[in-house]
Amino acid sequence: MPRVFLSPLGFHEDILVRALIQLRASRLDKLLVVSCKPLTGGVRRAFDGLKASCSRQDLPEPDLLEVDCSRFYESVADVRRELAKREGEPILLLGAGLRILSHMLEVAVLVSGRPFKVYYEPESEGGERVLIDHYLYENLLNRGRLTNLEQRVLKLTLEKPGVTVVELARELGVKEKTVRNTLTKLRNKGLVAKKGRSEGVEPTPVAIALYS
Repeated sequence: MPRVFLSPLGFHEDILVRALIQLRASRLDKLLVVSCKPLTGGVRRAFDGLKASCSRQDLPEPDLLEVDCSRFYESVADVRRELAKREGEPILLLGAGLRILSHMLEVAVLVSGRPFKVYYEPESEGGERVLIDHYLYENLLNRGRLTNLEQRVLKLTLEKPGVTVVELARELGVKEKTVRNTLTKLRNKGLVAKKGRSEGVEPTPVAIALYS
């Protein structure tokens, strides 16, 4: 399935082009760039440069959406409507353009209800690239809604990475089937994963960030 890349656009398109190459974007994907209106000459030149680079390197042809950055909520709705016209997993590319545009795009993809990823392309050489899964945002919004048993299982998993179902059942005083059902719910929320031949349970990076 094609992906939908979304990105703010500022005066320089090179950060965006690097991100597309890093993520192996192709002509089958879609690219929507967003900037404040009225466009300045620098942004217009950056968009023309982006179109030329995408054409040369077989990257998706960019579409430009101009929004009124003084009207945040209306602009989020504009982005959301444009996103709804494009099928595929949204990939939010951050690192270029005005910060307010980045916030608009984050809110728009959250409201869409579609699984998405956020990719940070460093502005300077040697910076770390970061790919964030939508599970982080979902768990932020639903923080505090874990059941008591889910919280206890997750707490033990964080304390003892690699713990087995048998060990969890023994320590919690519940049946193994109950533990397995709880782990399934936690996996669906992106908080735990099974690793290794022993199927030890490990917390995901999302769980570590939010609950450790």
